[in-house]
Amino acid sequence: MKDAIEIKTEEIKRLASRKKFLTTKYQNTLTEELPSSVTSELKLIDDLMTEANVSDDVYQSSSKMITIRNSRDEEWYFQQLLNWIKRHPQATNGLLGKSQLYKFTLHFFVENIVLNPDNAQLSFGQLEEKISNLKQSKSDSTIVKQNRNIEQSLAFLISMSYRALNFIPESVNDDGLVEYGINPFSESIVKANGVETTLGTQSEVGKAYEEFQNAWSRDKQRLKKIKQPKGVITDD
Repeated sequence: MKDAIEIKTEEIKRLASRKKFLTTKYQNTLTEELPSSVTSELKLIDDLMTEANVSDDVYQSSSKMITIRNSRDEEWYFQQLLNWIKRHPQATNGLLGKSQLYKFTLHFFVENIVLNPDNAQLSFGQLEEKISNLKQSKSDSTIVKQNRNIEQSLAFLISMSYRALNFIPESVNDDGLVEYGINPFSESIVKANGVETTLGTQSEVGKAYEEFQNAWSRDKQRLKKIKQPKGVITDD
């Protein structure tokens, strides 16, 4: 996890950037004509930027030791947290003390819930609903299923194309005519080795498809370099 200084710096930069965007967008709009949503957001940004730094008076007046009275309910919550941390020890660098886990929970909630701009003006009920809806929606599941079907269909068509052709385009001669070479994935090889698909990475079809992907990637990078403006360096 990041330390407090990093988090605070990032939050102030994010707020300042948002304020600059809004003020630039509405710079020619009179204050009294600003949409109420913009006015309230600007006020919220100013308040959050003010609260980003804890004053020395507040710090000095706060207790340096926090006592949490334990109960069966509190122990149940703590044990659920402890069990999760044991499965994800990297979250607290392997530290399992109660104070460390409570501190981790506070930091995680602040960094991921409180400081998330999308949560700033949500009521507690709206926030609860948003969190409970984080599970994959039905529409997302449908898209995943459709993509899986497309992948399987494409793999099938590629496999069939390899098997159906006795000869495949190999090169173009000086006269502009396509020359053909014998398809290495012949009917006899398919029969000898069984049914092959692009999903079987050890099959000839699978290996050929993998090499095709590599060649495709190399060609994309080569064309990218050819087409880039002179003097401009792009990442490979």
